[in-house]
Amino acid sequence: MMRILIVDNDASSIAVTVSCLQPFGACEEASDRDTALARFKDAIDGGTPYQLVLVDINATDADGEPIVVAFRDIETQSHLAVAQQAYILVTATSCGRQMITDCLMGGGDDFFTKPLDKTKLVGKLHARGLLAGGASASSGPANVLDADDLLKQMSRKMAKGDPVLPPAMKIAMRIRQLIDCGAEIADVANLLRQDTAISTRLIKTSNSAFYRGVEKSTTVDQAISRLGLSRASEVVMSICCRGFFATTHPPYQGIVERLWWHSLACAHTTQMPFLNPDEKPDEDLFSIGLIHDIGKLLLLQAAAEVEQRRHASHQPPVSVEELVGLMNEHHVRFGNTLLEKMEAPDMYAKLIQRHHDTNAAGKKYSRSLKILQQANWLAKLAGFGLEPVDGQSLAEPMDALEIDESMREQAILEIPQQMEQLRYLFG
Repeated sequence: MMRILIVDNDASSIAVTVSCLQPFGACEEASDRDTALARFKDAIDGGTPYQLVLVDINATDADGEPIVVAFRDIETQSHLAVAQQAYILVTATSCGRQMITDCLMGGGDDFFTKPLDKTKLVGKLHARGLLAGGASASSGPANVLDADDLLKQMSRKMAKGDPVLPPAMKIAMRIRQLIDCGAEIADVANLLRQDTAISTRLIKTSNSAFYRGVEKSTTVDQAISRLGLSRASEVVMSICCRGFFATTHPPYQGIVERLWWHSLACAHTTQMPFLNPDEKPDEDLFSIGLIHDIGKLLLLQAAAEVEQRRHASHQPPVSVEELVGLMNEHHVRFGNTLLEKMEAPDMYAKLIQRHHDTNAAGKKYSRSLKILQQANWLAKLAGFGLEPVDGQSLAEPMDALEIDESMREQAILEIPQQMEQLRYLFG
């Protein structure tokens, strides 16, 4: 039976809530913030955490941080698995939009205005799979992902500072900045020595069949000298991004891998001579190609947490097609938010924001944008896409981007060959 905590200081309101939920679980009450937090922590420590919490925000949040933030902090500090975390419903007789936003961004899962509507409340809990019998007939197919839920969770994570970027990503961006400022090999080598793992991988990569010279590199300085500063930066960025493309949800592993190989293929395609017949653009298109779909990865990671909750409540897995559709629609916004955390140059965000817009010609960045867009579609054509594509679906964007038959033939030939050589390094 579900364990429920009701946090409210109004006796009549508590009675209404209990009457709604008593058939579905054991209801416990707390009339103030301190009692609620103590009971919440004791439940986790005792091995039987609350599955549902209804909290009146006006009774607990007169001063200080919202109580939902404190609830989530207790779960985090207790290392409670995502699948075991409480579903928190915030309630209030009246409050402003900002208070609602703060609560939802801080960790609340949904908001209800009091007095509670029993039909709506029970329907919501049924739809979330928290009550016996799973999703109600009116809630739609059980394997459809709740888009609002996923996007709220993603926004909340970003507002709280997640995902935490690994130090390696910051080093990669710092190296790019050093090179743009005219740094010498010694400057870049000194920065790389701060991370032994990256340094070791860089030396190994410089000695691979793809990059190898006459003599074997044994130091960071030798590896950078062999590769050159620009190529060394590309390798470091690839090493760092590879570690970021991961998921804790095994069913999504295949999607993450396809996303990684599409990103790597796009990055390398931006450097191919048939896209750059003249001088190279000023922008670091290789790095931009690597992270142009990083927002999809963030949404995948958030969806994995939603899936773990669904699994715990015995709901079927969501439709992959539904998930991919959400990723395609919303990834640019979340990707740009992450770029801000990475302290990436402004041009990164401008190009990534428009990389699906084939009508963005005439802008000052149009040449770089066009190369990025061409690389993106050619990588898909060569078989390195998140979803299978056919010639008909590619015809319109390729015509709009002036990708002629010769470019298509070269892409189909050269991209798979290059990716095969890189599998040993970044597989």
